[in-house]
Amino acid sequence: MKRKWIILGVAAVVIVGGGFWGYSKLTAKPAAASAITGNARIGDVQKVITATGSVKYPELIPLTFQQGGKLVVLNAKVGDKVTQGQVLAQLETDSLQLNVNQARANLAIAQAKLKQTLGSADSSVYSTLATAQQNLSQATQNLATARQNADPGILNNNVSMAKQNLTQAGNDLAAAQQAGDAAQIQGAQGKLAQAQQNLTIAESELNGGAAQALAAAEAQYTAAQAKLREAQEQVTQYEQGQPSADVLSAQASVAQAESSLATAQTNLDNAIIKAPADGVITSVSVENNQNVDNKTAIMTLAADSGNFQVDTVIDQADIAQIQNGQKADITLDTAPNVHISGTVTSVDLQGTTTQNVTTYKAEIQLDQSSDLLRAGMNVNVGIVLAEAKNVLTIPSEAVRRIGERTMVLVPGAAPNGAGAGGAGVPSSGGNANRRGGQASGTQDQQGQQGQQRNTGAQSGAWSGAAAIPAGIEAHLVPVEIGLDDGTNAEVKSGLTDGQEIIVGVRSTSTTNTSRPASGLPGTGGGGQNSLGQFNRALR
Repeated sequence: MKRKWIILGVAAVVIVGGGFWGYSKLTAKPAAASAITGNARIGDVQKVITATGSVKYPELIPLTFQQGGKLVVLNAKVGDKVTQGQVLAQLETDSLQLNVNQARANLAIAQAKLKQTLGSADSSVYSTLATAQQNLSQATQNLATARQNADPGILNNNVSMAKQNLTQAGNDLAAAQQAGDAAQIQGAQGKLAQAQQNLTIAESELNGGAAQALAAAEAQYTAAQAKLREAQEQVTQYEQGQPSADVLSAQASVAQAESSLATAQTNLDNAIIKAPADGVITSVSVENNQNVDNKTAIMTLAADSGNFQVDTVIDQADIAQIQNGQKADITLDTAPNVHISGTVTSVDLQGTTTQNVTTYKAEIQLDQSSDLLRAGMNVNVGIVLAEAKNVLTIPSEAVRRIGERTMVLVPGAAPNGAGAGGAGVPSSGGNANRRGGQASGTQDQQGQQGQQRNTGAQSGAWSGAAAIPAGIEAHLVPVEIGLDDGTNAEVKSGLTDGQEIIVGVRSTSTTNTSRPASGLPGTGGGGQNSLGQFNRALR
């Protein structure tokens, strides 16, 4: 019996509790919606691709001696800023300097000899020309005499005259002998001998002697002409800067001495490391008085170290949008509010695939130096694809796409004469504004209204009031949207600076005797619904 009463009591509690629960559900008021508003503001809109990257020096130069030796000078340590041409390290150079001095002395000797040879050539070439001219003049005279002496008439006349002189000399001798004067006899004998010799010469010249003398004179003349031409050519070459053989030899000696000096100086220079560019020393691997070779870098120079470079990787889905010249924004996790600007300077054409993911490297040159950055740091990179500065903006979530139209929900009643969608938005009747307590209909009815919205812009069958949540007095305003980065959207027309707009809806649950309107944004529990849900309801 006791057990029966217990069961009855439990049943009564269940019945009472269930009734109370049912009553509560029947009397629950629908969720009351309130608008989350914002304002159109002047600002910037940027469409950005984000990535991560690492800081590096644009160019690292390993510095190596060209020959081995003992290190005697080390003027650099890690972190030193150096300028182009500054001596950083040096090997022992005593013997190398000695070679340079000797080569320089040899060059001076060769240059002096060349100068002397040039002076001698100046004197010799004109002296040779003068001698050749004199020899030709004498040869010309000799040829003229030989030609005259070889004339047949002259030769016959010479023979005739020689014979006459010989006859006269014989007569003179006979007379002297007849007179018996010894002195006259001796003189006459001498003249007779001379006359006999002259006749022999005249007859010899007539018989070919004169022709031989002419041929010899002609040969002498021809040789003198050749010597003169040669001398003239030497003068011409000299005056045109074409040196003689002696000068060429002296010049070759100078060239060889210059080459020896250059080699000695190069060996000396190779024993000294100078900074090839302005930069900073990033590593030093040797100590003073240490023997080094010509294969191992003793230090590393970061050229143009005042401006770092950032290497970043871009996903293949985004790489087509990246190109040289685009601006980039660099930040650090440790200093998120510090922005460092850069410029894309290189984009790889060949990607790298790792675990079926293909990425492409892009290089970004920083526009200015920053004390925050160090080589090897990881940074955040934002590459600006497009931007609109100092324009009217609204949150991207406030933009509604209705058919082919772009709308913004604005608090308050629609202007007189406008439909529920605001000016220029068609309406099929009903209240132009949605207010609290006026929401009604089932989810099916609202689905039909959604279909009407998609065609309302063309057919006029859509009523903007159907898209406004219960409890919200608002109307739709058509706008022209420019750049939209997903957070903020550029408004080209339709709104004014400072104008209030509805960004989203907040809903709270209360009790009411009416049945809740299902299917509207903001219903079903307390709190704020997502902006995405609100937009989907409008779309």
